Amino acid sequence: MKDNIVLIGMPGCGKTTVGKKLARLTGMAFLDLDAEIEKAAGCSIPKIFEAQGEEAFRRLETLCAKEAARLKGQVIACGGGIVLREENMAALKETGVIVFLDRKVSDICSSNLSGRPLIAGDLSRVQALYDQRIGLYRKYAEIAVDCSCAPEEAARRVRRTAMKREE
Repeated sequence: MKDNIVLIGMPGCGKTTVGKKLARLTGMAFLDLDAEIEKAAGCSIPKIFEAQGEEAFRRLETLCAKEAARLKGQVIACGGGIVLREENMAALKETGVIVFLDRKVSDICSSNLSGRPLIAGDLSRVQALYDQRIGLYRKYAEIAVDCSCAPEEAARRVRRTAMKREE
């Protein structure tokens, strides 16, 4: 059995919200990788992008992903772009079951997307990002869960599916 549950998916798909609920359901700790990146950088993700660019952010994301993978008993909510570097996914998969939270682009766009530098609530940008990343989410996911439901139900679906997989 793997030690962690790793949530991947588009920005705004519910990784943090579902992750917190899943942690409560499973008795695991919750770790928000974006929060860890901000803590390490000493500033917000939009500020990292603005001051240092996406490449600097991705390097920091990889360092934090590798640190998170060393932990046990965690529900880890990753940023939407975690799948862009194979080394991130290899590290996280060593100790965690990778769960893709799949949510329709139209549902994502109806969410609050402030503070998300790559999409900023623009439907065409969200669709382009989805088209760019969907193959990677599917490639790395061991489990895919439809998140077009309430976060509580999505958390129950992840728990149920992850537990079946471990049997």
